[in-house]
Amino acid sequence: MSFDSKKNYYSIGEVTKIASVPAYLLRYWEGFFNELSPARDTRGNRRYTNRDIAMVLNIKELVQEKGYKLGKASAIVKGLVRDSEGDHKTTEILKLQKQIGQEKNRHTVVDERRMVLLQEIKEEIEDILQLLG
Repeated sequence: MSFDSKKNYYSIGEVTKIASVPAYLLRYWEGFFNELSPARDTRGNRRYTNRDIAMVLNIKELVQEKGYKLGKASAIVKGLVRDSEGDHKTTEILKLQKQIGQEKNRHTVVDERRMVLLQEIKEEIEDILQLLG
């Protein structure tokens, strides 16, 4: 869901759809990142501004896409540490995790095919044994 930049405030439900992040995670991030502090209306409901949404998307990118831990992501947001694209260890780990996941999927498919084939062979052998008596 894209957001309408003409709108002044967004509810937490709207932000969860825009950022594809669950509400509990947004509330957790608010406690961890001082820069993310949406205003509250008279009923105590959060009112996110465009700036808040931009911060949510930035945090999401750092934590979920680039793989930074919350402490380092917080330091990057505060400007204490640079977001070094040259952080090769993090990039390499994420790449390897993705490859491992793909390999597991391939192995699962192969294992399933093997099991089906072995079951068919077993049934054929049992049929032959019955014919032989």
